[in-house]
Amino acid sequence: MAERRRLFINPNRLSEEIDSNGELMLNSSESHYLSRVMRMRSEDFLEVIDGKGHLFKAKIVDKKTIKLINGFDKPLQFVSRERPLIGIAVVIPKKGFENFLQMSSEIGVDIIQPLISKRSVVKECNKEKMIRFQKIVHEAVEQSERLWSPDVMQALTFPNWIKDLPSEAKIGFATTRIQNLQDCVYWLKETPHEVNQVWVVIGPEGGWNKDEEVLAFDSGFSGVSMGETILRTSTAAVSACQLMTSWRRLKSSL
Repeated sequence: MAERRRLFINPNRLSEEIDSNGELMLNSSESHYLSRVMRMRSEDFLEVIDGKGHLFKAKIVDKKTIKLINGFDKPLQFVSRERPLIGIAVVIPKKGFENFLQMSSEIGVDIIQPLISKRSVVKECNKEKMIRFQKIVHEAVEQSERLWSPDVMQALTFPNWIKDLPSEAKIGFATTRIQNLQDCVYWLKETPHEVNQVWVVIGPEGGWNKDEEVLAFDSGFSGVSMGETILRTSTAAVSACQLMTSWRRLKSSL
């Protein structure tokens, strides 16, 4: 089967910058990607995605311009976002977070919430880092042929994130060294598929602070285990994403 050549373009650009002929000027990174990485030329066809469920058929006009074949108002395909939404909240580790972003996006997570905790090494996340994170996610969406891009939220401290959580969300709090924690697999099996959002929260390499554990349980989170061994933050986060998306897929097929 021939490779699908896809390009992610921000939906705001698609709606605001396409001219009356359906043509869009590419930025330098997009132009480089198509001409240098994908080795595409004028008159070649590609697929354009906006990360909001739309897929468009497009043609390369020249090195700096593409044209949507049917225009912006007539996408080739549209898919609704799957429900419930799958969220993963992760305390940013010193290493491995970018790999996690790539893999979780490929797996099918919907919302990624970077967190800062009392024991985390990373204590801030500036604008440049957030732009970098978003770029990694968009590239993973292109590669994995998803039509919806995960929302990468602004990094928050763990207490501040808890303040604004939707009341209907079901949240598993992954932790260790607590007796009789329910395995994440069984917790998911008991979670109603009708809920709006399902989350797993992954802590730092050094573990949660006791005050953070108390806050999580007082907020109604369910303590869950990610297995018998102690996992690195990025490993646990990818594992949680796979479990949640598999749970949703299997529930939807019943």
